[in-house]
Amino acid sequence: MAQGGRKIVIGVDESEFSEQAFNFYVENFLREDDTLFLVHTPERYNFVDANLGTPVERPAVLHELLDEINKKVRALENKYQEKIKAAGIKLGKFVTKQGGPGEAIVAVADKEKANMIVTGCRGMGKIRRTFLGSVSDYVIHHAHCPVLVCRK
Repeated sequence: MAQGGRKIVIGVDESEFSEQAFNFYVENFLREDDTLFLVHTPERYNFVDANLGTPVERPAVLHELLDEINKKVRALENKYQEKIKAAGIKLGKFVTKQGGPGEAIVAVADKEKANMIVTGCRGMGKIRRTFLGSVSDYVIHHAHCPVLVCRK
């Protein structure tokens, strides 16, 4: 992929919050020569504790679960490829990365030497965020470039 001017990283998932972040970037910050990296971390399942049926059924159930994850990722990628095209973005790449969403966003931003990260925000309170963590909070504290957090 040929590189444009700025490199922008946006974390995306199936939520309305990531879509709002993408839309905010397009409506307010998009430049013609931007290179956009959309970072997605697929859902993680705890296969060890999951009830996968009898030992005979387990391979089929596991295959079904992995298939479901792959379908969701492909659907999300297709959705955002259409949004990239509709916005007239010439240089856009959908990146799927394993691990925690915050860590993945920061890792891609570091690797690509991003100029800015854009992320959505679910708006959790302090107590809930303390126990559940927050992608935007992680990104703000670990990114080596400016971070734009889009609140609803």
